Amino acid sequence: MSKEAAGEGPVAPPAKQKLSWGEKRDRRRRRRKVFEEVMGWILVPAILYLGYLGVQAVGGIPKEAQDLAVELFRVATGKL
Repeated sequence: MSKEAAGEGPVAPPAKQKLSWGEKRDRRRRRRKVFEEVMGWILVPAILYLGYLGVQAVGGIPKEAQDLAVELFRVATGKL
């Protein structure tokens, strides 16, 4: 038999405790981190793919740019 049927009146749900400012900050921070992770998993591949499409649209990377990149890598690593 429920409490209402016993004539004790409606049972109120327990009052929610107010969160402290630290708990609120932690929840906001957790939500923000999850949002940033999801956006990273979506945006990084999209940006890389758009870069690939951009290179393909202009006909590929010119040979001079490839040679310059190799030369800069050799200078930076000290392998002349």
